[in-house]
Amino acid sequence: MSNEVENASVGSMSCKGSQWRRWDPHIHAPGTLLNNQFSNGWESYLGEIERRTPRASALGITDYFCIETYKQVCQWKAKGFLSNVDFIFPNVEMRLDIKTEKKKAINLHLLFSPDDPDHETEIERILADLKFEFAGRSYRCTPKELAELGKSFDPAQNQPVGAIRAGANQFKTTLGALREIFRREKWLEENCLIAVAGGMSDGTAGLQADDSFAATRLEIERFAHIIFSGSPSARAYWLGKKQNFDKAYIETTYGLLKPCLHGSDAHCDDKVLAPDLDRYCWLKGDLTFETLRQAVIEPEERVWIGPEPPPHSTPSVFLDSISTTDAVWLQNEQCVFNPGMIAIIGARGSGKTALMDMVASGARALGSSLGESSFLLRASHPVDHIGSASVQLAWSDASTSTNALNPSLIEWDEYTTQEVCYLSQHFVSQLCSADGLAEALREEMERVVFDATDVTDRFETGSFQELASLLLEPTQRRREELREFIKSSSEEIVAEELLRDGLDNLRKDHNRLTGKIARDRKDLKSLLPKGNEGRATELTVLEQLCTNAETKVEKVRRRRKALDDLTDEITHIRQHTEPARLSQWRQRFSGADLTADQWIAFGLTFSGDVDNILDQAKKATDLELLFAIQGDPRSPIDMTKEPSNSWPLTSLKEKRDQLKKLVVLDADQQRKYKLLQQAIASQDNLLRRCEGDIKNAEGASERRRELIAERRRAYASVFFTLGEEENTLKKLYAPLQKELIESSGAISKLRFVVRRSIDLKAWVTKGEELIDLRKTPLHGYGALRKEAEKYLSSAWRTGSAEEVASAMDLFRTESQNALISGIPPSVGSTERPKWIQSLATWLYDTEHIQINYGIEYEGVAIEQLSPGTRGIVLLLLYLAIDRQDRRPLLIDQPEENLDPKSVFDELVPHFREARKRRQVIIVTHNANLVVNTD
Repeated sequence: MSNEVENASVGSMSCKGSQWRRWDPHIHAPGTLLNNQFSNGWESYLGEIERRTPRASALGITDYFCIETYKQVCQWKAKGFLSNVDFIFPNVEMRLDIKTEKKKAINLHLLFSPDDPDHETEIERILADLKFEFAGRSYRCTPKELAELGKSFDPAQNQPVGAIRAGANQFKTTLGALREIFRREKWLEENCLIAVAGGMSDGTAGLQADDSFAATRLEIERFAHIIFSGSPSARAYWLGKKQNFDKAYIETTYGLLKPCLHGSDAHCDDKVLAPDLDRYCWLKGDLTFETLRQAVIEPEERVWIGPEPPPHSTPSVFLDSISTTDAVWLQNEQCVFNPGMIAIIGARGSGKTALMDMVASGARALGSSLGESSFLLRASHPVDHIGSASVQLAWSDASTSTNALNPSLIEWDEYTTQEVCYLSQHFVSQLCSADGLAEALREEMERVVFDATDVTDRFETGSFQELASLLLEPTQRRREELREFIKSSSEEIVAEELLRDGLDNLRKDHNRLTGKIARDRKDLKSLLPKGNEGRATELTVLEQLCTNAETKVEKVRRRRKALDDLTDEITHIRQHTEPARLSQWRQRFSGADLTADQWIAFGLTFSGDVDNILDQAKKATDLELLFAIQGDPRSPIDMTKEPSNSWPLTSLKEKRDQLKKLVVLDADQQRKYKLLQQAIASQDNLLRRCEGDIKNAEGASERRRELIAERRRAYASVFFTLGEEENTLKKLYAPLQKELIESSGAISKLRFVVRRSIDLKAWVTKGEELIDLRKTPLHGYGALRKEAEKYLSSAWRTGSAEEVASAMDLFRTESQNALISGIPPSVGSTERPKWIQSLATWLYDTEHIQINYGIEYEGVAIEQLSPGTRGIVLLLLYLAIDRQDRRPLLIDQPEENLDPKSVFDELVPHFREARKRRQVIIVTHNANLVVNTD
């Protein structure tokens, strides 16, 4: 079935079957109970809907806890407004008694079918079953009792509108209450679908930070049929297409895959049918509530979020004569063609398009999507008048080709060789439409560019996209590595800042430990008996010497372990890491066509004899450890001499134990002495670690400066890779650009352009989500964007790598204090470092900057051209630019999009040139085109 977008106003049912149409399932209207910013009245609102493109064929009119604005929209439509909107249904927005991290209630939507003539009565009856208790009274969800709730909560509300809005703002329902109503009400089950907001602000994602709401979030999402979200990431998740969250996981966890729908959520005229990022909602199906039900069943096939509906294959496809078999309904069984240009002229309904379709069918060029004007489609569906008829084409080289005429019997896929290039009415109209031009025409441009690229420069790729990916992949990979480095650098900078800021506390800890050790040594000395001060002093010295020796042994053992760990790591690298890397290289660079023996030379080895180095180091360490404990047997210790730090640990302990026996201590004193000894040893260890931390922290400021400099270099390098990508694309398009520059007439008006695309709004939005706009000098929405435009926007768009880095330096210097002052109150002292790191990651994020390329005509992007001018560009592509394609060119009635003067001025010369190198068959009503061309 066709998946084209229908531009004309149609009924809710189509004999063509399912089509992609734009829906806005979440749009408010003037008078909506909450946040009503529609200041220009109903006719302005309705006019905005009628003027917006692409037009929305279906609207979900939304209001809070009621359908009052839905009923008003229906009344306006009955008066003749919204003639281009074919389907309207009520969307009742509810608020659950659960708050998100943003302190907003979870929004739930009830989407009702309008098929039942009494649906309004039924909806209001069911809503009345919902209750909210306040001040000892239960209020039902009806306009009357919402107003009473509003007055009870705010006695100052003396106007009906204000009272009902106040009530609606306070009214909350529960998941349990909704479940009970759905369980009890069969009408509701048959006529309602549940959608839940999926975002952070008022959706279930806002519960993810609090583990205590994990089960609640799961139950809400299980209860919903639909997720309201335009995020590609969210859509991938709910379709089971994210890593670790496959289809089986989603179905097991939530019962089924879920469609993501997205609306404008308009509360003012400017937002009507204008969702952020042009995330329009497209549904494939008739304009009925059944399409929503079908979307729940087929969430991937029936729903698309984006500026355009999903792209689909476009038909394309040489020739001496055409004949048919078993086509009893044809008077002429054969038609012959001459080289050059052939014009097929006749009255409407005389079979011009039928002949073109049959040629295209025989040449396997009909493709997978026939337009509604196709003769073969109309003659075979819904009633098959074609039967087993087939078509045979005879080519000038004496070869033939045969194919069925019935489209349903034609086997076609993306690998089918199309023997003619067929520009059917459907194809031309699709490319010339506002929706179809950008993507499809660019694909055709890329095909032409690839065909014009010298075979020796294609690197054995089969398409422009493959070639572009091959050439751009190294640059894009480096850019991603740089982005990851920037992110990790920001984390390291924050870590160094924490070390730097903690230096004073470390020094205090050092002083505290030093004092504690001194006090404990004094207490230790006090335990020794009076009158034996000499021996006591000697014992104290020995205890310190033993501690020193133990510390030395501990250091040597730690070094020995590090040597063992290094040995293990070398073994792991040799046995696992390096073989895996080499295997990955062999696969990644398989095009190098090296032999297995040659690849051996690419193995990475250590530059020196690391095994011998480690072996010698271990032997030296073992000997050092032995000497530290037992002493050097070549130089025995003279135990009669005064002990020193040169003594081994065993000798010191032996001397200490001998002296302990001479210093008589009772049992209680021995216990206290031992405990103090252990405490002093432990504190000595802590003191050494503290000294190491202090030394490390003292270098934090310098390391931080180096990291900032490295991050700056990496940030500049990202833009250097963007420049590399621009240059690569320019080289790819060089054949086309050369053709355009050297041409005259209309072709000379075409230019290939490459430029950076900056999604400033997305970058600013991420920043605004991080900071509390009430606390910072960058107060309110828009202030941050203004600063970004002042310092960054120009450099991002056209600046060199160094200019961009300098611009970011200036922005950070000027705005850092304002940004830091915007730390949200919810961020505690322990979370502050993580928040600062998130701020730095956002600041140096470059995901919002991409390289875009395309074609301009007289300086205007092809997407913005009028349909007539687009038609000229399209035909210029096939007639004048696509010089590598020698297949016959079939064009069905191009004048449908062109005026006679444009045909004569812009196209006739190119038809004349094109017929010299390829056969051109054209169906036309324009005699001027035929006469002036040939």
